[in-house]
Amino acid sequence: MKKFRVAVLSDNPSTKDPRIWRITKTLAELGYEVTLFCQKEKGDREYDYIENVHIRRVLDYKLGTSVLIDKYLIAHFQLREALLKEERFDIFHCHDPETWPMGYLMAREQKAKWIADSHEYFPDYIEKRYYGNDINKYKTAVQLTKNRGNYIRYADGIITVSEQTLNVLSEEYCLTCPKTVIYNTRHSDDVISDCKQKIRQELGLKEQLKYLVFAGNIMPDRGIDTIIEMVKLMPSHYKLVIIGDGLSVDCVERESKISDKIIYLGRLDYKDLIKYVYACDGYLYFPHHYGENMLGNYKYTIPNKLFDAIFSDIPFFTYDGFAFSECVKKFGVGIVYPVELDLISIANDIVDKLENHTFAKESFSKAKSYYSWENQKYNLDNLYKQILLDKFEKEEHNEEFASTK
Repeated sequence: MKKFRVAVLSDNPSTKDPRIWRITKTLAELGYEVTLFCQKEKGDREYDYIENVHIRRVLDYKLGTSVLIDKYLIAHFQLREALLKEERFDIFHCHDPETWPMGYLMAREQKAKWIADSHEYFPDYIEKRYYGNDINKYKTAVQLTKNRGNYIRYADGIITVSEQTLNVLSEEYCLTCPKTVIYNTRHSDDVISDCKQKIRQELGLKEQLKYLVFAGNIMPDRGIDTIIEMVKLMPSHYKLVIIGDGLSVDCVERESKISDKIIYLGRLDYKDLIKYVYACDGYLYFPHHYGENMLGNYKYTIPNKLFDAIFSDIPFFTYDGFAFSECVKKFGVGIVYPVELDLISIANDIVDKLENHTFAKESFSKAKSYYSWENQKYNLDNLYKQILLDKFEKEEHNEEFASTK
């Protein structure tokens, strides 16, 4: 029986995106012959074979959405040359719009199928502040992203990170091909088995204190100022652990020096980050809600931090109006607050819920089961089967037509 060949295209180094690596390994586990084409960092080997996955590090530059056209054109040529050196592929699995044009072109040439895998709500995810005062560069980046995004109309399969993203894209681009949602989550057994008290002792966290955590990009609109003020309104034995870096680091460092309620740890390796999340008592995530002006990507996608909280058995406290808010409400693994509610009311309610042990272990068990990578594996397998069935039917039809001529 033929073993189908899959080319996975990524704009990142092989180790920088856990979601891409999980999907790639899962495809190998499902019986596909998989080659990951990705960016090459200094010191990387050009070729590896890890966990039944061929890795080709071929890009000297990112494929990108900037206006530095020379480098990004070189990267596209490098990717195409590497793909042409291989035997033909049956499916091109293309992560994010940067890889979609090449996936589309190669699939047409090789009479293969291609999948548009969108990690973001790409029509609206580029933030103006990263471009400073260069409005032309910002507008060019937005236009390039939209141009590449239009390739989704011709995909043979679609993957997104949330149902909301899939629904909006399906409506905007009139998508009729096979589609699925694959959450950026973990395997069900990817949890810390040691008791929380042991981990707290290891990390130097005191038994008598309550620790709340925020981990991720420390940006102004991620609500870091909101949660700092919120924790200051709580009793003295409540502390806030902040992990990460970003534009608001100076503010966070200043607060950690003047307030004993704020503990700033900087950027940590993921395995260490997870230990702290697991050891804490609750997760705070109160991004600024801009109403109609809110970036679509914030509204429709689901951050890893929600799954970090769920798999650590700690409640997730946040605002309503986001895709991840619906996940919290669905399983009761936290509390969702109206954006107009004052901070003192939210702070008091969080304290009340934690002091009264409101959250049941069963809620987290059900959420972990539902969002487990095992379920995502099923969705991935089913999508591939639909796409390959369509490929078979068209090939058989073409063979029958040719035999009657």
